[in-house]
Amino acid sequence: MEKNRKKFEVFVFLSTFSRSLIEVFIPIILYKFGFTLKEVIFYFMMSHIFSFILAFPFIWISKKYNNKILTFIGIIAFVILQILLNNITSSIYYLLLIGFLFAVYRRGYWISRRYYNMKVIKKEKVASTFSIISIINHLGVLISSYVGSLLLDFMDINTVTYISIALFLISLIPLFKMEFKHIENDSKINIIQTLKNVSFRNMYLFGTYELINVVKFLFTLYLFIYVKDTYSTVGLFNLITNISVLVFTYSYGKKIDGKKNFLQASIILTVLTYILKANTTYIMLVIASFLEGLFIRMYEISISKEFYVLSKKFEYNDYNLMYEISQNAARSITLFILFISNMNLKLMIYTVLFFILLGMFIDFKQSDSKDYIEKES
Repeated sequence: MEKNRKKFEVFVFLSTFSRSLIEVFIPIILYKFGFTLKEVIFYFMMSHIFSFILAFPFIWISKKYNNKILTFIGIIAFVILQILLNNITSSIYYLLLIGFLFAVYRRGYWISRRYYNMKVIKKEKVASTFSIISIINHLGVLISSYVGSLLLDFMDINTVTYISIALFLISLIPLFKMEFKHIENDSKINIIQTLKNVSFRNMYLFGTYELINVVKFLFTLYLFIYVKDTYSTVGLFNLITNISVLVFTYSYGKKIDGKKNFLQASIILTVLTYILKANTTYIMLVIASFLEGLFIRMYEISISKEFYVLSKKFEYNDYNLMYEISQNAARSITLFILFISNMNLKLMIYTVLFFILLGMFIDFKQSDSKDYIEKES
């Protein structure tokens, strides 16, 4: 397991570095080209609707064949997506196409990566082991998001996409050297049984946690439109946030390996920080970005602990599909509300934060799944 974990950590760093060079800036690239805010929201909404649709066949591939195949499918979609970003056309069909490719890339990458997380995380130290992986992930983000912003400001997008594609392909080397034996499973995916045994409150918490990505998406546009219209502005604040992530992640992960958790507190603090970030001066924006890293990591580790602990009570692929349904349904519904409304950008941010904040009134519940594996076996 130790050798596999080290190879997985190299894969996480390289793949995260390559993805973050350009992925976070896609909404700005589209907006700069001339797409309206509503059209950019449409692209992001469709990418998650496609993700919702793709979840079942991708989980089936994971169960029937091999998660490395999923990663390979995701890589191919990523490469095509990068090429299309170099050849933007002003068309709704273009937005649908890149939304679909983004969904294929993200589902292939994250379904397989979540599986390997499960394989390398130690059962007795879920939070601290996940924290180490999270630190490596954010080292990649820390370096690449700011480097990517500088490259986009001073070089053409072609150069950045070529670098991103090359590094993503290189990241496959340690992944394919991992020595997990795939156990073929011909049993049907029993998502109905899983949904019955996972409480709605858990699904809501999983889904609304993933709305953080919608908030980040909106803030990328907010910083570019209302603070300063350069890629490096977004990259700088991402850099500040990820520095605070590294300062905080491991110590907090070790702290909650026991029974302690701070899920409700992390939700409140995260929401308050984003409200501050949307209503502040440039200097305070720096402070808010640092706090964002602290509280978002607190939130991530708290919810991830619950995710991986609860997952041990289920057949993994069924459980993973439940999570995919939760996160993509939450994102799709929320983005649809934003798309059909006439809200300004700041009100959109507040709306998403409100849905997240409702999670503070919910207690995570693990007892529903108690007899699931016994019934299935």
